Amino acid sequence: MMKKKRLALVLTVSMMTSAILTGCGGSNQAETSTGAETETAAPAQEEAQTQPEESSVGAADTQAAVSGGKADSVTVGIMADPENMGPWSGMSQGRIAVLFTTYEYMITRENGVAYGVLAKNWEEVDPQTYKVELYDYIHDAAGNPLNANDIVFSFESAIATKNYGKLSVIDSVTAVDDYNVEFKFNKALEIGEFENVMLECAIVTQAAYEASPDQMATTPVGTSAYLVESYVPGSEIVMKDTGNYWQTDESLVHGTSVHNVSEIKFSVITEASQHTVALQTGAVDISNGVPDTDISKFDEGGEFSEGNAVGVVLDNLSYDVEYNMSGSSVFKDDQNLRLALAYAIDKGGVNVGAFNGNGMDLKDFANTTYPDYNPEWDNEDYYDYDVDKAKEYLAQSNYDGRTLRLEYISSGTADLVAQLLQAYWGQIGVNVELIGYDQMMGQQEQYNAEGFDILLKSTGSTDYIVNQWKLCWDARDYREITGGTANFVVDEKLDELMQAALSTDTYGPESIEAFHDYLVEKCYGYGVVQGPINIVHSNKIANVALDIRNQILPGACSYAQ
Repeated sequence: MMKKKRLALVLTVSMMTSAILTGCGGSNQAETSTGAETETAAPAQEEAQTQPEESSVGAADTQAAVSGGKADSVTVGIMADPENMGPWSGMSQGRIAVLFTTYEYMITRENGVAYGVLAKNWEEVDPQTYKVELYDYIHDAAGNPLNANDIVFSFESAIATKNYGKLSVIDSVTAVDDYNVEFKFNKALEIGEFENVMLECAIVTQAAYEASPDQMATTPVGTSAYLVESYVPGSEIVMKDTGNYWQTDESLVHGTSVHNVSEIKFSVITEASQHTVALQTGAVDISNGVPDTDISKFDEGGEFSEGNAVGVVLDNLSYDVEYNMSGSSVFKDDQNLRLALAYAIDKGGVNVGAFNGNGMDLKDFANTTYPDYNPEWDNEDYYDYDVDKAKEYLAQSNYDGRTLRLEYISSGTADLVAQLLQAYWGQIGVNVELIGYDQMMGQQEQYNAEGFDILLKSTGSTDYIVNQWKLCWDARDYREITGGTANFVVDEKLDELMQAALSTDTYGPESIEAFHDYLVEKCYGYGVVQGPINIVHSNKIANVALDIRNQILPGACSYAQ
């Protein structure tokens, strides 16, 4: 009889992402990255505890993954269908789960160090110009050779979708010759922006993309070791190692590119409770979708502990509330109404209700996983639950009893969080209608000022807190669409503070504190809760590899011999 063992999690750091995600620099960090790896130094600030005590989370170890045990096949339970697997479609829960098995990027990150993947070397020519050298033997999973023109094609195509805000800093991408690319930017780059640009765009060959009958929505071809063999939307994706991965030097293969298993099956299971059933019956080998209430069943002494292991890590994504601050919104000139709704939320109650208490209620718009998070914020009043205060603010507001519309991208967890917010706001007499969209429609409707009053969004970054803030509050990225920030805020002081927090000249504890304090004061939006990721796997898997967003990397897992 096998004793239950605690999950050994191997964190392999990669790209961030999307309608969700972003890097860092500053006086503690080299502003130039020359060569195939650069280290990003953490700010001189105390790092907050980011993992529950019961988790066993180790540092990334690419070489251990490369030399780890291999397997013929593994089945991974995922919470959502990718819907569109094209290289530059919008981010979604399902897409993130398969992203790094499907595509590669110019670079990757492990333990704060940037390593070249397709990029062999890069150098800063001036603050607005970088040159990148490619390996001269890259080919995609279909065998098409890749050169500098394909990099230009990929970046220009990604920019055209408007799905990737971090690419807005690019002025031009030019092929200097077959294996050298010049990137020109429309401003001097800020905290980690070059690395984040390199991590933002999935790379494909133009030949493979143009040969696809559906723009790779169901037939993606990247430069990874894997190629989709079959895709049944809403059910299963099967990927197989082609046996012809382009990077034959194992010392240059990093976590997101490791391929220890010949066949990967992604089983789409949208109901969390069915992940429990799938693991119990052996229908899947690993899942990060087991509900919090079922984790104990697989833990030591649980009814399904035999042959299984459990790990819980905090997600790098957090659930945030953003008020519609457009000219016609009820919130634009009514800070009392904004504060009333903020104080009405029991964030700890949301954590219990949505995550069985395994997550964390937030004290900032962003979460605690960043090295530049200030742990002193944990002791501040961050709209701490106070029904009486909420009702006082409501009485001073201009709220006239109308039904407010809460818009969000629907998923099992988001639905539950939205329902909890609706209930808390109802307790103080604010009526709220829930409007849940699918991923594609939600990304579009968030910029329709007439379509909602409040947004519930899930955002996060893979490096520093300022880059999660940037995803909503950097008006330079959204002004052409919204006239201000992502949620229509027009506030010169907010813009100044955001830019100071991002600038390599002024980034640091002082500018971070100033932005945090001002956003708390104005209450244009706020963080609510950071959820956990529950990872359960069978003893077929010896060590679990995770990307920087704690998504499973099945190719990089080590398998039992």
